Amino acid sequence: MRRVLVAILLIAVPSADAYIRLYFPEAGVPVPLQRPDNKGIQFYLNSQVVAGVTSSVGIANTKVISDSSDPIAALRAALATWNGAGADIHFLPFQSTNLQHDRNDGRNVITIASKDDLSLLGYASPQSPGAIAVTDNSWYTSGGTLASGIQVQKGDLADSDIILNPSFSFSTDLSTGYDLQVVLTHELGHALGADHSGIVGATMFQGSTVVVNNVAGANLNQRFLSADELAFAAVVYPVAGAAPGTISGKVAASDGSAIQHALLTAVDTSSGVMVGAITGGDGSYSLRVPSGSYLVYAEPLNGIVGKGNIVSFYTDTQATVNTSFQPTFLGSVASPTAVPVTGGANTVANITVAAVATGLTLPRVGYGAVNGKSDITSVFQILGPKVIASGQSFDIGMLGGGVDAGTTIRLIGAGATVRAGSVRADASVNFTEGQLVRATIDVPSRQTPALASLVLTKGNTVVATGMFVIVPPTPTFVSKGVVSAGSFLGANGDGVVTPGGLVTIFQIPGNPNLGPGDLVQPTAFDPYGKLPTTLAGVTVTFDGNPAPVFLAWNQQLNVQVPFEVAGKKSTLVQIDYLGSRSAAVPVPVTASQPALFVYSGGAIAGNQDFSLNTSTNAAARGSVISLYGTGLGKLSYDVQTGVGAPGPPAGYSGGHTCVLGGSKSVPVAFAGWTPSAVGLAQWSFVIPADSPTGTVSVKCSDANGASTQTDNIFIK
Repeated sequence: MRRVLVAILLIAVPSADAYIRLYFPEAGVPVPLQRPDNKGIQFYLNSQVVAGVTSSVGIANTKVISDSSDPIAALRAALATWNGAGADIHFLPFQSTNLQHDRNDGRNVITIASKDDLSLLGYASPQSPGAIAVTDNSWYTSGGTLASGIQVQKGDLADSDIILNPSFSFSTDLSTGYDLQVVLTHELGHALGADHSGIVGATMFQGSTVVVNNVAGANLNQRFLSADELAFAAVVYPVAGAAPGTISGKVAASDGSAIQHALLTAVDTSSGVMVGAITGGDGSYSLRVPSGSYLVYAEPLNGIVGKGNIVSFYTDTQATVNTSFQPTFLGSVASPTAVPVTGGANTVANITVAAVATGLTLPRVGYGAVNGKSDITSVFQILGPKVIASGQSFDIGMLGGGVDAGTTIRLIGAGATVRAGSVRADASVNFTEGQLVRATIDVPSRQTPALASLVLTKGNTVVATGMFVIVPPTPTFVSKGVVSAGSFLGANGDGVVTPGGLVTIFQIPGNPNLGPGDLVQPTAFDPYGKLPTTLAGVTVTFDGNPAPVFLAWNQQLNVQVPFEVAGKKSTLVQIDYLGSRSAAVPVPVTASQPALFVYSGGAIAGNQDFSLNTSTNAAARGSVISLYGTGLGKLSYDVQTGVGAPGPPAGYSGGHTCVLGGSKSVPVAFAGWTPSAVGLAQWSFVIPADSPTGTVSVKCSDANGASTQTDNIFIK
């Protein structure tokens, strides 16, 4: 009743978009794979998948996960990404296990490959180590009732094990070239039934985790789902009431014969949505997409994406792939026809492909400054995406493939355009293969990611679908803009952070680019009892450790500093917004910088009855008052980053002192992290019988002399 399919992530090709489903071609009839447990998918993480783990399986003594990485955080983030796809998909909180890969135990396990798994990964030798990771799917080949009473249908997935290749070094902080979160997000797509994509910038593009042009982290956008993966999720696991539109049709040759298994791409050049598909054995296709206006084109499955890149073809050696045509647009490449799509309606777009012609193949490419000379000294084969922060212009250099100054160069999608009159030969740099051709690309600023295809025409047409990933403008900030969220102060006029403290990161004045245009705050803890480390597409890291995010906005971010910075003199802070990554900014670390939270009337404090301390609701002498703030640093009892603080151990006080009215010293009964809160500090003490009354100044200090700012409380 079961069959097995291995969804492989090869190392030979990097990333792209694709709404192409996994299927098993039983008796020549494609049976699409999908999850019967989509409302509650349980994955297990093998207990050996930890930071610093090494393996001698495959390449000897490989450190499979770097010492500074957090694989648990990466898995949580990958699961949350698919849970947030807007479809009827819900991954349960993962559980730890000692189980290994077993395609017949009905448990979805993430593990590092054992010796027995090497053949599954395609390992041949240290020089040919095979796939980065695989998803070993098994499914039911007929419907029926299981012993447990669960009803299943043909094609329902029964087991999905994700296996990491121990010949590679993974990380979550870009300390290696293989980002674990990207790998897991990709492989979870296979576990849902998604095949590899034909779009180079999508998470499900084959090889999406490979280092692109020797730049680690160049594909961080693939931690987030593109429109292609979202389309897959919406169609296979629809939510009630969803009503996308449909583009359907047939791709045929001039004689009317079907073009079998051609890649099909629809692009809304206004919204930036790009969705892909593949034609069936009769040349037909169907794409469900958001409302908009789309350009549609077909391309042969023999370019950046070939037959060997589509997983389902691994098990269907008889599948016919027609590649005897060139990329062809509905209408023409010079004047493509826009297809209007409205929700719930179908639009027909039949394409008659152009015959094979000679002239161009895809060139190698490099990048440089606008109107630059001699600055493009290296060019690369197009194997993966190029991430471009929007709101800028740059030059693309092309070498070989028949490209010359007479080649027509276009970009399709995301509003990015080739500047008129900018195509020219660059004689200032010499390549043995020929002359470099340059063109200037203008990318307007945008707040959501989008994809753009490179289209070249000279006698024939070649296309690199979705090779440009357009992301929001690069976040920019300075050390002085990283300050206590309580006092909004740094140290000596500079920024500063403390372990576990809450900090605010401010924009550079007049340049709001830190996150979304609308202010976003988390509504709850995640299923693991932690605050999210990605909010509205914003992630902030301190030496690679992700910080819980309290507020995301293009002008300001509020985060908790990870306790992992304790003992350091400085930390490198980086902001990632939907794949657009800031420079790493060094910020000083201090052991503690206590700071009070304030409002217009004074310090935020609670009276003994838990009411807010105000001028009209003053605390009585002899009662307990609690001040709230942050910045206490690492204390003598353990508190975890992003988790509500535990109650303090018996006898703990914290050793702080508060001064009332500028001279009345009061010992603090408790100075510590507020139980059940994240990053919130608390100073609780009894107001002395001889305390000043009315509006009373207050300032609190720790045993090392670090003190809060001075503010006011109200005593009667």
